[in-house]
Amino acid sequence: MGWIHSGEVTMQLLLDRNAETPLHRQIETQIRGLIDRGDLEVGARLPATRDLAHQIGVNRSTVCTAYDALVTAGYAEARVGDGTRVVRSGAQHPRATPRRSARADWSGILAAGAGTLTAHLEAPFEPVPRDAARIDFAGIIPDERFFPVETLRRCLDTVLRRDGETVLQYGSSRGYTPFRDIVAQRMRLAGCAVDPDEILVVNGAQQGLELFCRALLDPGDAVLVESPTYGNLLALLRLHRAEILPVPMTPVGLDLDQLESILSRRRVKFLYTMPHFQNPTGVTTDVQHRKRLLQIAAQHDLVLLEDGFEEELRWDGGEVLALRALDTERRVCYVGTFSKGLCPGFRIGWLAADAALVATLAQLKRTTDFHSSILLQAALAEFCRRGDYDRHLRRLRRVYRARMAHTAAALTAHMPPGTRWRVPSGGYCVWLELPAGVSDVELAGRAARDGVRISPGRHFFPSDPGFGCVRLSISRTNDEEIDRGVGIVGRHLSALAAESQVEVPEGARPYI
Repeated sequence: MGWIHSGEVTMQLLLDRNAETPLHRQIETQIRGLIDRGDLEVGARLPATRDLAHQIGVNRSTVCTAYDALVTAGYAEARVGDGTRVVRSGAQHPRATPRRSARADWSGILAAGAGTLTAHLEAPFEPVPRDAARIDFAGIIPDERFFPVETLRRCLDTVLRRDGETVLQYGSSRGYTPFRDIVAQRMRLAGCAVDPDEILVVNGAQQGLELFCRALLDPGDAVLVESPTYGNLLALLRLHRAEILPVPMTPVGLDLDQLESILSRRRVKFLYTMPHFQNPTGVTTDVQHRKRLLQIAAQHDLVLLEDGFEEELRWDGGEVLALRALDTERRVCYVGTFSKGLCPGFRIGWLAADAALVATLAQLKRTTDFHSSILLQAALAEFCRRGDYDRHLRRLRRVYRARMAHTAAALTAHMPPGTRWRVPSGGYCVWLELPAGVSDVELAGRAARDGVRISPGRHFFPSDPGFGCVRLSISRTNDEEIDRGVGIVGRHLSALAAESQVEVPEGARPYI
């Protein structure tokens, strides 16, 4: 394709019809890039869907799907009678020259994989400002109204007065020793035999995942993932040019028969799994499932990367030991975080693994950022030592247990027939499977026009799942917002379901 001229907008879209990436995703990604680079400015009106579809030779529905995704991601806004306009500015500095020939062509310079990240990330990771007119069901972002600001401030004051010269200096890449002691102690209380020298402090769980991938993966290595799974993990694996091998989820967890079948044919580097409140389905596996998974891993010499991102937010009263606690062969590596249970701004997480692997990961971390903030680690150690973290977690569990019960009632009241959902036993995400033939992207686009953000389910699969599904996060919503937001989603979902005449294939929706 060539240049697109439409009123106030001129842009170039290049579509590869032989690529695995769907055409609507190619259109969305390229328009995002134009906005991020400042070529399309805030207020610019995108070409009408019919006009653009005609110019680039695709169905109008393909362009509509791309535009809906841009609206959902916060790049554009659609208004009746005014078309679709850019609402997000990607240019932070004025361009040195308006001449296109004077700009560097970064597309030919980027490393393999880096240029495709935007298309595979869940959404732009920018907290949406709290707005009475908008409801955010998309972000897994803690409710800032419950941050223990004053208590954390007192902990910071204490460690600065007591240990200021130490905590303001460079520190070990492994992490602040008193903090690693605290983390190891907390993991032991949860049943995991972990020593401080098996703990690496990282800048949030995401850095733990990245360091693990850097340490283990060469281009072309195969990695097993649950399908669906954490969307940003998929982007990370693509960045490292790994081969992603999806294993279907079932209502009771990872399909272990499918896992054994794959392992009998393929050699893989590791399996990434979330046994507690799996993101996005909310499934928690039982002890028997976990034990069998460990047996399969032992038979095939498989390394497991266990993500416990919301494990401390279980509010139904039940407890299941982590895979790491059941592991007797040191093949389970565990990544945890304080971002979900406390506050993400600290960017403090940890990775628990065999001491030899931790030593390698620490060297890799040293090449990246030397170490995570010593001051914040010291403050968190003080916060935990005083018992403030456990008191904070008890409060959050009460809040999210009540919100989830309210959400379940709202879903029952507003969802049309054919919709299925799973209310988890902890955390703050609900997984919905949509009536047959309903597009999750189209539902997200329509809801966004009414001020409600949701996460289309396809972001969590390595490829198109073939059915509609969405994830709702209630992390920052009160009861009134839950009622209003679920009502809006239900209204649009009912309309889309009425328009659809598609029969769902047998076995296509296995998670609820």
